[in-house]
This record gives sequence, structure tokens and C-alpha cells, in this order.
Amino acid sequence: MPARRSRARNVVALVVCATVAGSVAVTAPAIAHADPTSCAATFNLLIPGTWETSENADPHQAVGILAPVADAITVAHGNRAQVYTLPYMARAFDNGHTYADSKVDAVTRATAVLTDVSRKCTNTKFTITGYSQGADAAGDLASRIGNDNGPMPADRVLAVGLLADPGAGTKGSATVGPRTSGHGIADPRPHGMGTLSGRVASICDPGDLYCSIRKGDNPLLGSLGSILSKTPGTNGNTSNNGDTSTDGGNARLATALTSDFSGADLPALGRNVATLSQQLSAPNIDIGGVAATASSLATTLAPIADLIDSGTAHAATAQLSAAPVGSPEHGASEVLSKAGASDLSAALTTVTTIADTARKLTDAGTSTVAATSGDAAQLSAAATTLGDHLAPLTSTPADALQGASTVLSVLKPATVVGQVLNVATGVTALDMPGVLRNLTVLPRKVAALDARGAHQVAGELNNQFSPLVKMAAAVDLRWVSQVLSVIPDPTGYTQIAALVASILGGVDVIRLATLIGQIQEIAWTAVEKLLPPPGKAPDPLGAGAAMAGLLPVGLDLASVAVNMLSGKASKTPPELLGKASNTAATSISTQTENVDLPALTGSLTTMAQSQGAEDLTALVGEGLKAASFFTSGAHTNYNALVVDNVGRNAITWLSDWLNLQIERSV
Repeated sequence: MPARRSRARNVVALVVCATVAGSVAVTAPAIAHADPTSCAATFNLLIPGTWETSENADPHQAVGILAPVADAITVAHGNRAQVYTLPYMARAFDNGHTYADSKVDAVTRATAVLTDVSRKCTNTKFTITGYSQGADAAGDLASRIGNDNGPMPADRVLAVGLLADPGAGTKGSATVGPRTSGHGIADPRPHGMGTLSGRVASICDPGDLYCSIRKGDNPLLGSLGSILSKTPGTNGNTSNNGDTSTDGGNARLATALTSDFSGADLPALGRNVATLSQQLSAPNIDIGGVAATASSLATTLAPIADLIDSGTAHAATAQLSAAPVGSPEHGASEVLSKAGASDLSAALTTVTTIADTARKLTDAGTSTVAATSGDAAQLSAAATTLGDHLAPLTSTPADALQGASTVLSVLKPATVVGQVLNVATGVTALDMPGVLRNLTVLPRKVAALDARGAHQVAGELNNQFSPLVKMAAAVDLRWVSQVLSVIPDPTGYTQIAALVASILGGVDVIRLATLIGQIQEIAWTAVEKLLPPPGKAPDPLGAGAAMAGLLPVGLDLASVAVNMLSGKASKTPPELLGKASNTAATSISTQTENVDLPALTGSLTTMAQSQGAEDLTALVGEGLKAASFFTSGAHTNYNALVVDNVGRNAITWLSDWLNLQIERSV
């Protein structure tokens, strides 16, 4: 079991990973009962958590944290109780879908199974149990059933057990064990449990932020978690409650955090490059084989190129490279480093062209072409430089390639959440009133050739700019401002951060800091000439010459600072997250056209003194880590969480309670 991590890191893991899966058409796996004589007295559906199962798992093999519950039911009731562990996507941003997509997959598959069993076995009773993402799906099913919108009538459901439910706090579910101070990250279900009230038990460790987060204390994280747990990717159109999603901005945000490494074969990359070269050198070229190899290469290269293009790789490399040598994280840093040194764009264009050309030939009925033909020459010409383009990446050690996909597949959400938190916290740490005041005063001091005044103001600006320079070097301010802008927050906290990040994103912060440093250095030289050490005569002419050098720097400073002083973010891009047109970007640009920046800095000052800012500061202060789903100790600690006065842990209590309900029905 993973060591217990800090509450702050749990939040990051929670937002990153409790948040995946599109409305995909599914067919319920076959259930072995051709007629009512094979029906068990009870059908007990268990829905595992994220990464505990997959679409093709054996439903009769208990897995994950609920495995002891399945075993307990089987031991107590034998063949009178059928136990079925739902196979479903069970992912979080690592297979090209969002968390919401994955949960929709679970609900869809579970509904199909329950509908089939309830129709064939009219006397069978049901229990439904879920953990984490599985509890999210199980709770949604229970709410639908209790409100007469489910796969069977509520009177056929004996019990519903929810462990670490992201929808915790739903009306009609009874809390078992220690009381929590918050609700689930996905928010309580609005329609409650209906007529199933009293038959739904919910268990949550108070330290498990998946099922207990106080969103008033963390409005940014709470709102982001709500979006990511409910909004499907653009490939899907069904929201958390089965409604049609109309919020395109939220969907784009969710999709932007998704990387599809499901078809990537990194360890085979070098081998496939060599294979493609051999295929294209054959006397008679197998067009189908060429198409397959080129397509495999494109599928592997596309998500890596996406990480590089999105800025994720740059933001995450330092943290990943600090991981122990031999770890998947360190391997991922090697892959990103070698990918950055490769020409992925050209390589991806090449293999895509080869695959498309080969497909067209295949569609035209051509299965092989002679090496001397024009078609072969076209294919070979495209592949000539492929090896050179990918040489750095294909030289990556095999062990680094082997474990890298797992880390890379969840790198975007982890990195983006980290950037959002860093920007929101960094914004509150900025002395924006002081920055604006000194940016106005400094050019005046320079124009007046006031060496001491310029040196003093430039020194203050250097200190004031320090957190901004660090923030600008670590994140893409313009990109993060767009992420912040689509997060609903009634406190206005995130919108202020979005506006400021947008304004700062339109300013060349590094250049601005460099100019301020130059002014400070030149002014100090002039001051030393005017006020030399004892025994040395003042040199006013030298000081004047030095100060004259300030004038062009001061003019440059004024031109760079004008965007910040006017409150306009002229560089704000027209797209959100790089691809689709985004209304949020337009909204930010519109707000910054006539923004009252001094008033905004007043809001920043108030925000910096809020509890939310303190919480965010604590998060960053403890160090954000790109954590996987299971790094939250509280989230996996349910076999040790005592829930009643006789000392039973959550797993034991849940097993005993389900068995009691089953026993009463048979």
C-alpha cells in the first residue's frame, strides 16, 4: 500500500486523476444464464475503481479494493449469490478519454448488465457496490433507480454500498463511520437517492479528498474538480447525469487534459523505423505492411508530439528528471528530452504521408508495387530522412521506453493542474500595486538622469519581479489564463487570477526583468562615480556619461511595460488549449480591453489575504507532485479505517452489511 501522503498532494492527485471517458457504445458481456433455472437469488454487482479493471477483464474474477467484499459474499452464500465485477474503461486521462467518459462507460455497461439480468431473472434481487470512480457510477445508478429512471424497479434493490464516493453528500445516502467536513469532489447528486433512501451506505475517510473536500476553502480546486469529473471529452456528448453537455469550453478543457497513449508502442519505435525502411527497400513492396507500420509509428509519435507542442514537456521535465534513475518518471524524462532533440513534426508528417499514400494504393486494389515503380519511389522518398529525424528518440534505452508511457499518459493533467495552482498562488504573491507604481516612476527617474532614484526604484522592482520571473519561466501564462477563465467560481477568485495571468501573458516578462536589471546596474555605476569611496574624487562627468546610457534602456523599458500598464493582453491567443475556437479567450480579451488595472490590483491584495490563497500557498509550499491516482494514502486506506464501535474496518463492515441484506432476502 502506498505511504500516506499529505492532504495537499492528495488534492493534486484528486484533481488530476479523479477526474475520464466518452459516450462509447458498449455491449454487456455475456452472462451465463440461458433460462430462469440458472438465476441466482441475488445478483451482486461490484464496480472497481480507476485502473483496477479494464473493458476486457473477467467479470467473474474479483479485483481491487472490493475483492474481499466479493469473496465474503461468495463464502457466505455460495451459488445463491452471483458476484459480477464490472469490466469497464476505468481510466483517468490516459487512453484518449476524460474521467467523465470513463464513468459514462461504467454506467452504460452496468445498466446493460442489470437490465439483462432483471429481465431474464424476474425473482432475482440486487446489490450494487462501487469504489471511487466505481462508486461514482454506482451512486449515479442508485439515484436513477431510486427516481424511477433505472434498469429495474427500486424494490428489487437490497442495498447499495459506496466506498470513497466522489458524489458523497447525496441526499438519501447514510454516512457510515467517521463524519466528514466536506462533500465529494464531483458534488452530491441533485436528485438524491429517491425511494432507495435508507438502502444506500456511504463510507469516506475524512482525509480522502475524493469524497470529502470543502470547496469553500478551495474554490479553484473544487470548481476544477467539478468540471473534470462531469465533463466528457469532445468525442462524447453525455454529462455526469446523462444530460447533453452544452458547455463547449468545459469539454475543450477536459479534452485538453487528455493524452491518448493507448495505441502507442514506444519500445517498438526503433524497430518499426527499421522495419519500414526494410519494407520500402524490398524488390516488391507490401503496401499493406507499409501502411500498418507507418500507422503504428504515427500512433506512437502523435501523443509525444502533442506533449511537446502543448508545453507540458517543458514544464514537467525538471521534476521528472529529478526522480530516481530507473524509475518510470525518470524514464519519461529521458523520452521527453530525446523527443525534444528529435524532429517529431517532420517525422510525424512523413509517416502520416506514407500511411495515407499506402492506404490510397490499397483502396485502389494495389497490394504490392515494384521497387522501380513511381509509387515506390514516392514512398521511399518520403522515408529517406525518417531515421535521421527520430535518431535521438530511437536511441533512448529500452528500459526507459518501456515504463515511460504510463507516466506520459497522465502528464498533461498533472502538469496543467500544477501550473494552474502555481499561477493562482503566484498571482496572490505579486505586489502588483508596487509593480505598477514603480513601472510608472522608473522611466521618469531615468529621463531625469536621477541615478540614485533610478537605482532605488529598479532595486525595488527587481525584488517585486522575482516571483513573477520564476512563474513566467515555469508556466505558459497565456495558456493557463484560458484554463482559469473557464473555471466557474462564485467568489471571483479564479477570474481575477485569469485576468492578471492574461495581462502578464501578453508581456515579455523576462525581457522586462532584464531591462530593470540593466537600469539598476547602470544607475549603480553612476552612483559610484558621484559618491566614490574615501580618497577618490567624484566624477560627475563619468556619472553623466553613464546615465546617458540609461536613456535608450529607459525607452525600451517603457515600450515593453506599456501592455502591463494599460492592462491589455495583446498576445492573448484566439484559441483555448491550442486547437478549437474558444469563447473564454474572447471573454478574457474583451474584459482586458477596458480593465481598471489599479482596481484589479486592489482585488489581488484582498485575494492574497484570503484563506483560499493561504491554502494554495500551502499546496505549492509543500511541493506539487505529478502523482498517480493511488498516491493518496487516505484513498486506499479503507481496510484500516475503523467505522464502528466494535472495531470493524470499512471493508469488513461493508461485507457484513451486504451479507445481512442478502440473508434477509433469501
